[in-house]
Amino acid sequence: MSELVRTLCPYCGVGCSFDLVVDDNKVVNISPLKDDPVSEGRPCIKGFNCYQIVHSPDRVKYPMIRKKGKLVRASWDEAYKFISKNVKGLKPRQIAFYAAPPATNEASYLFQKIARDILKTNNIDSCARLCHAATCYALKNTFGITAMDAKLEDLAKADCILIIGTNPKATYPVAFDKVLRAKKENNAKIICARDWEDETCKLADCYVELKPGLEMAFLNSVLNVLVREGKVSVPKEVKEVLEGYHADKVAKICSTVKNCFFTVEDIEQVARLIGDSKKFVLMHGMGLTQHAYGAHNVFAALNIVLAKNGKSVPMRGKANIQGVGDMGCGPTGDGETISASIFLDPVKFLYVMHSNPAQSLPDLNKAYKAMKKMFLVLQTTFPNKTMGFANVVLPAASWAEQEGTFTSAESRIRMTGKAIEPLHESKADWVILDELAKALGKDYGYRSSEDILKEIKANLPAYNKINIENLKNKGSEFAYRPVAFRKFNPVKFPGFEDPTSKKYPLVLTTWRWPFHFCTGDMSRHSPTLEKLSPEPLCYVSVEDAKKNSLKNGDKVKITSKVGNVIIKVKVMDEVPQGLLVAPFHFHECLINKLMPLAYGPIVEEPNLKRAAVNMRKVK
Repeated sequence: MSELVRTLCPYCGVGCSFDLVVDDNKVVNISPLKDDPVSEGRPCIKGFNCYQIVHSPDRVKYPMIRKKGKLVRASWDEAYKFISKNVKGLKPRQIAFYAAPPATNEASYLFQKIARDILKTNNIDSCARLCHAATCYALKNTFGITAMDAKLEDLAKADCILIIGTNPKATYPVAFDKVLRAKKENNAKIICARDWEDETCKLADCYVELKPGLEMAFLNSVLNVLVREGKVSVPKEVKEVLEGYHADKVAKICSTVKNCFFTVEDIEQVARLIGDSKKFVLMHGMGLTQHAYGAHNVFAALNIVLAKNGKSVPMRGKANIQGVGDMGCGPTGDGETISASIFLDPVKFLYVMHSNPAQSLPDLNKAYKAMKKMFLVLQTTFPNKTMGFANVVLPAASWAEQEGTFTSAESRIRMTGKAIEPLHESKADWVILDELAKALGKDYGYRSSEDILKEIKANLPAYNKINIENLKNKGSEFAYRPVAFRKFNPVKFPGFEDPTSKKYPLVLTTWRWPFHFCTGDMSRHSPTLEKLSPEPLCYVSVEDAKKNSLKNGDKVKITSKVGNVIIKVKVMDEVPQGLLVAPFHFHECLINKLMPLAYGPIVEEPNLKRAAVNMRKVK
């Protein structure tokens, strides 16, 4: 008879819950839960197929260490001793830790504790640096909290939703269901501001085409109209900045950008829809944040939220990425970000947990030169591009083989259930870290992940009030972080990170496909998802295809100032002339090789959304 084990989806930050179906110590399916307040019994296609990755034959099965240039099988004890030997004697500045989901809260807490307590380094970061570090910074300086000031259910209650820099129909379908409910039940007006007409845009009441990098100018111009027409009021210093963003001026600036159909009428229509709303909600994603000035982009969006007394729902990328940050996996004091630790002043020792920086960082050719010189530890469930640079590989159990807690984008904390024992020689993340701590000379005395959760509850104010027994009984708790203040932050458009030129006349941007996730480390081990999206494709406009004599399936070489890739094309009516749209899920085509290194001084979140490129057909 099958056993049902309650868990959480390992993919995005929406945080759906369902049961894993276990037969004879094998995870064979999922069973949706109609009473799940998040999915309401309707997980997305990635969630429905997540069970397939657990028993993938491609799992990392045992510890490995690099000898004479090759990774060879080792015992756990050998691996820990090898790490200890190579980190010993290094200065804190020479050491960096880089965390990511699907590590639990408990594993993430222990990860940063080892870095700070044993190795005395504050160079601790997470993959949020590459997606929503800008959002967290902007929220902290707008509301005094580093998480959304809303709940997903606020989407369903809205009467006007501005969706900018994200395609939730494809990448967050469960959250988008709530947008559709608002449209059906409240006649909510849906506004999409995006660089091409994706699946979400086609369902919008108003679609505004923005070339990557024009988001801040657009948002300031919308708020300018709202203020000028008396729909909202803003502080004097904000109003003064907005004077430079009259709709006609902004539209004129944008008209100099080739084939950008961003007009005065667009601005005024968006302002009218927002101005007439009573329950306004902003929904934004990485198209807004993955810029050198991403924090300023988010400030511009949040200024509209404040002016309308609305709500903000940032779409967090990975499951438990909110929790990873809550646990302290971010630089403090003299700590440096992953951007600095790789590109500015490369460290000598880098510990990566459940991430793939060799595919997700920008300017990969430059990143590789630095990573080759480091002693790199990779704790992972599945092989990835970073494994090729690793000196030690530690096989982590999948999320289905360990228990702990996740914190979703809306700060909902829930327990992940252990469906089966860890496969092969893998171990739970917290167990690996606890054993490593002992090898480094520190025994914390943990006997279970719950011991760590109790310490989290005692030490983290936002988690002080959680009821552990309720979590164990399949309940939900919310991190406690009330809004501390509401502060406007006026911002000015700084220009593009990577302007086009005669040599590089096209703009390339990255996006996420409905059937894959991030660098594909999990989703590409699902036979169903891999069958639906087996290879990378670059979307090109009809005009650019004609100009270059391209048809579907032809190969092109795309070149930027820092790299080049070869990729097949798909001709799309929905893509405007001058724009190329490509996914970053595929290690066979490392699209981030094209992204020049550019990031601002505030949060050091790099540009991953705009590269000036050229394109030519190849055989």
